[in-house]
Amino acid sequence: MSDKGHFSGRVKMKGGQELITKYAYEREFKSESEFARFLHELEPTRSVHGWRGAILRWKKAGNHITYTVWNGRKKNPSYMKSVPSEFKQNYKVDVPPIMKSYYDKEADLYLTFMEQPNSMIAIKGDKHREMKKEYSDSGSRLTVEQMSIRFEFPILWMRDYIRAHQWKHPMSPHTDEILLEKTEEELVIDYLEVKRNAVLQKSKRAHFASMAKDANKWRHLDDTFYKEFKDALNKTNMAPKKVKPIKMDEASPYAIVISPTDLHFGSGSWIDETGNKYDTEMASERVLERTENLIQRMPGRPEQIFLATGSDWFHVDNEEGTTTKGTPQDMSVSPTQIFMDGCALAREHIELLRGVCPIEIFFMRGNHDRHLSLALMMYLGAVYENVDDVVVKLDPKLRQYAVWGNNLIGFTHGDGVKGMDLPGLMAKEEWKNWGNCQHKIWFHGHLHHQQVIEKGGAMVIQLPSLAGNDRWHYRKGYILARPGISAHLLDKELGVVGNLFAPVIDNA
Repeated sequence: MSDKGHFSGRVKMKGGQELITKYAYEREFKSESEFARFLHELEPTRSVHGWRGAILRWKKAGNHITYTVWNGRKKNPSYMKSVPSEFKQNYKVDVPPIMKSYYDKEADLYLTFMEQPNSMIAIKGDKHREMKKEYSDSGSRLTVEQMSIRFEFPILWMRDYIRAHQWKHPMSPHTDEILLEKTEEELVIDYLEVKRNAVLQKSKRAHFASMAKDANKWRHLDDTFYKEFKDALNKTNMAPKKVKPIKMDEASPYAIVISPTDLHFGSGSWIDETGNKYDTEMASERVLERTENLIQRMPGRPEQIFLATGSDWFHVDNEEGTTTKGTPQDMSVSPTQIFMDGCALAREHIELLRGVCPIEIFFMRGNHDRHLSLALMMYLGAVYENVDDVVVKLDPKLRQYAVWGNNLIGFTHGDGVKGMDLPGLMAKEEWKNWGNCQHKIWFHGHLHHQQVIEKGGAMVIQLPSLAGNDRWHYRKGYILARPGISAHLLDKELGVVGNLFAPVIDNA
């Protein structure tokens, strides 16, 4: 009481149990909060919060309230627009005050008290069981966010729902009711089926995630690196649109497949240590001179040249002078010079072949130069963008395909898949062309020696290397193969009809 004799605070109401008892059984409310607001309107002396506390004390004394389960749905609140239609149903049940969930077996409904809407929601049994399965490790092990999207639940509701039912990822995918109804044999069968479906779903998600990741990488590479390459090339650096043809005899229609695979440009070896000398100057001479030798041996002018490049064209893949995986290498010059001089050499080699006939260029990304071969592809794609007789296939995949006449041709470096497995991959990846073409031919490198095998309806041709032996090859004894470059002749209807080989004359 103040000095003037007036009360300084609010009147604190006591009791009120009679009002609670009266209206708890005469009326229906969606929640305790709605009941408390109703009582506050009748008796405003006690606040809404005070009435709610009184209701809780009344319930603890052993009383209970019959609530209308309407899923906490207020009249058109904005955050409820995505709630499923089944939440709109009215369902009445006496729920003990200490329970957060209740299963009505007769109606096959799961009733759950939700903290977010501060009310009960009703979920059909089939949906509840599917939700539990998908959240479990045995199912799809979805996250709360994924569950929210999958079952069209507000994410805060989904979190409350999972917490109310005490779900954990390692739990059984079955509800208690199912466990009691089914035999052990039936549960084992159900469990295996759930695991099988979960594995399939995870496999699909991993597959599409990988595809999306690869597509994003390629788009990023195309939007940045490739465009910068093209912008950096001015008119003086661009290739001439035409070159002077080399004089050659006319021949029956055929194509040539040439690949200076495993050049290892930039590799260095000391003759006193390895028995042979090899550096960038010698690599350039071998590519150009041996290609000229092949041209002179051709029976006449071909219609088409398929040039497969990359494939360990560069000896290293980064500024540290290592392979893509990080293995240090012996180098004859710096990594920067290897890249710049290697790009210039690839262009000079193409200009030489342009004098023969039109060229289509494919890239076989090697295990030494997985990334720099992509850079070489971008560089050559920019250089020859407006040239009619040179087509550069801009494709980052490790296995490339071409169709010419009755021939399906495949190109790959050869480090990731064994040669004997390549025909099966071609049949899977190019199934339409596999059926339309009579002759299937694979070309690959990596092993530095020549070999031809036939397997599964395809010819697998392993190409030689022009490179000299570095210290690693010398230590391992991989020095018996004869270095050189080959050209394979393809008839449009008959497939491979010949092979030309230009060996390195002096391996010293």
